[in-house]
Formats: sequence, structure tokens, C-alpha cells
Amino acid sequence: MSYDFKITSGDWSIGSNGDILKVENTEKLKQDLLKIVTFPIGKNVFFPWYGSPVAKTLVGGVFDMEFLSTTASSQLMTALETLQKLQIEQAKRQRVTPFEQLAAVQDVKIERNNVDLRYFSVVVKVATRALTSTQVQFNVSPVL
Repeated sequence: MSYDFKITSGDWSIGSNGDILKVENTEKLKQDLLKIVTFPIGKNVFFPWYGSPVAKTLVGGVFDMEFLSTTASSQLMTALETLQKLQIEQAKRQRVTPFEQLAAVQDVKIERNNVDLRYFSVVVKVATRALTSTQVQFNVSPVL
């Protein structure tokens, strides 16, 4: 079974015994989803294809919400397809549980904050290979 270190607010999470906490199964899938869709594409010089341009698309866009939503959804789908390909390659080298594998994207919702139009809420709902559903939600905001 594969695992990843648990990340909370951009830092490794430390347990009460001083060990770095791990995530497995569905929690690992959720973390993998959040990492790829929130990481700016091109920022990792070793893997420039990893990430998503969704934050740049949404923040500061002068287009109407329908156009922004369609464009950002397409970009998220591309990032999620990349994650699926990475998981397939990972499964060739180690055991990957069905709960941590992305089988299909069920829904992507992007909503603009009604109070501050610079902020967006994004929800991605996916099906796992274990035939369960999980979702992640994150906010996209301008860098201040």
C-alpha cells in the first residue's frame, strides 16, 4: 500500500510521538487531488507538467463567470487526467489501493464569492476505483 506524508496548511503534520503523520487510501487521494489542482503548473522545474493553471485563470479574470468556469473546469480536468496517469505508473511499481485511485471525475463546481468577487470556491467530486465517492474543496484567492 502506498502512502504520503500528511500535509496541513502547507506543512508536514507531526504526531504526538514526534513522527511525521501519513495519509493512506481515501485521505491520500484527497491530498493528491488538492496538491495537483492547487499547485501552479510550471513551478516545479523537474516536473513542469505537474499542477494546474486554475488560480491564474480565475483570479483577475475579466471574462464573465460562465467563460471562467468553463475554462477553469477544463484545466482541472487536464490536471486530474495527469493524476490518473501518475497513479497508473505508480501502480506498476507498488501496491496502490482502489481507495486511493481516481476512477472518474463526477463533478466540478466553481462558484464566485458573492461578497468579494475576487474569491472563488472550487469543489471537485471524484469516484475511486473502490466505487466510493470523495470530494475536495478549496478556495482560490488573489495573492495579497
